[in-house]
Amino acid sequence: MSQDTLTLAAIRHELIEELLGGRVQRVVRPTELSIGLEIYTGQRQQVLLSAEAQSARIALTEERLRRGADSTSPLQLLLRKYVRGARLVALEQPDLERIVRWRFEGSEGVVDLVCEVMGRLSNLILVDSDGAILDAAKRIPARINRYREILPGVAYVPPPPQDKAHPLHVSAAELGTLLAEQSGGLHRRLVNAVLGVSPLLAREIVHRAVGEDNDWPLTDESLIRLHEVLQTMMRLPQTHAWEPSVGYQEQAVQRTAVDRTAADRTAVAYAPYALTHLDAWEPIDSVARAAALTLGPMRPPDPYAQARADLIALIDDQLERQRGQLASLERAAVAPDELEELQFRGNAILALAWQIAPGQESLQVTRAEVTGEAGPGAADPITIPLDPALTPSENAQAVFREYRKRVAASEQVPRRMAHVEAEIRYLEQLRTDAALAEDRAALDQVREALHEAGYTPRQGRRRGQPAASEPLRIPLEDGVTILVGRNSRQNDEVTFRQSGPRDLWLHVRGAPGAHVIVRHGAQTVSDEIIAQAASLAAYYSALREESQVPVDITERRHVKRIPGGRPGMVTYRQEETRVVAPQPPPEDDG
Repeated sequence: MSQDTLTLAAIRHELIEELLGGRVQRVVRPTELSIGLEIYTGQRQQVLLSAEAQSARIALTEERLRRGADSTSPLQLLLRKYVRGARLVALEQPDLERIVRWRFEGSEGVVDLVCEVMGRLSNLILVDSDGAILDAAKRIPARINRYREILPGVAYVPPPPQDKAHPLHVSAAELGTLLAEQSGGLHRRLVNAVLGVSPLLAREIVHRAVGEDNDWPLTDESLIRLHEVLQTMMRLPQTHAWEPSVGYQEQAVQRTAVDRTAADRTAVAYAPYALTHLDAWEPIDSVARAAALTLGPMRPPDPYAQARADLIALIDDQLERQRGQLASLERAAVAPDELEELQFRGNAILALAWQIAPGQESLQVTRAEVTGEAGPGAADPITIPLDPALTPSENAQAVFREYRKRVAASEQVPRRMAHVEAEIRYLEQLRTDAALAEDRAALDQVREALHEAGYTPRQGRRRGQPAASEPLRIPLEDGVTILVGRNSRQNDEVTFRQSGPRDLWLHVRGAPGAHVIVRHGAQTVSDEIIAQAASLAAYYSALREESQVPVDITERRHVKRIPGGRPGMVTYRQEETRVVAPQPPPEDDG
């Protein structure tokens, strides 16, 4: 489960009491995107800091953490340098943010380890005393996020603030207005309107205030009660009136002829408050330690779990290879100033050849001598290395050969990088297709797409293999139909074969996901239908677990296939963006 801002506040409160002043003795890497710290405070304490998309968290564990990842990451090496042997001197959490800054002071100075616990956007970022990033568990270049680069040497910038109301600065009347602007059940309205409110917390607030997730609107009395409960809960970081608990889901199961049924319960959540809205709950001593528990699934077991995991592992392997190739190309890329410097060197050798004596190993020049430049730096001395075994003309020709070689590379590398980046986007789409596949047929389609893209050999067709899965079709009133492509081939199908030029086309912004079509036949499309389609686009995407997702909307005529691209890969223009909460189709809701 995701750790919300209240859970992190309670964990921070516990860790300040237990760990502050302790010295870091070990730094290990249990998984690719997690770090384990052993902190000595008179006894050894094991701290897990995870940025894994499905299990991002801060936790105290009873067992000694051990290495799980095969290699040592650059972040781990830097943590060994700056944090091992250092003391934990502060733990800070910005107001209502899912961020905890761990400040360490040691022989190498003061550094902050910023833990951003935000689902698939989670990260662990080491920052120096000047605010510059030393390294991170996940590096994010500008081509992925222009607002917020996460790279060594770049200044650390916090995540952008959410456009929601502060729970402690809103009146009951203002809360009512904000909730009225949202859609869905009451708990969804709370999540979408109020800062720091997670789905789990929203359900608890609604249960305490009105007893159940009532349809909108509320009575004045219920709204006042909802406002009071919201404020009480969101003041917990100041009041410290924590009630840590584990919540359970109960299910009746057959036992014996005598005891025909019995309650079989599974731990499904933990929180720093009593989880009264669940089937059952029990108080616990520590939220930070509860975070290390393995919680049972809230959804039915996945019958295709192993097949899904194997397919995702196969895609991840191909993604790793493509990203490695992209990194090699980035290293091989030639900067314009490098070409300019080579050209200058060749011209300088030719222009001042008369000064070069046989066997000379370098040439001292200025830009003013060669190009006639004036101004700052024009008179600064520049040293050009020479091969003493060559004549001045031969030295110049050697430089120009290198120049032509770099020019050729500068022309080829961007094209190759664009191709590899497109392959990475396609593989990321296939990974999302596999993660969201609802049956064996959908998984088989992803495997077939991998084969057709040349990534895997074809496997023999199994007898009785399911037919290809079809796009989701949701008929609405007035002849309007929503079509949802749930994998790459379905995306291509709904966009270019099952829709008209004026139909609406929707796709989650900046992440893999479904192409959603609102086929309206020249009918006026209501804002409610557009909101429903946008919520479906968010739900059938890699951002499904986020509370708010940006979705782009345009007419289908503005969507074009990428020339030479894989199925479902498109460009589009004249879009508008709407931020929505992911919601499943009506028959799957709840």
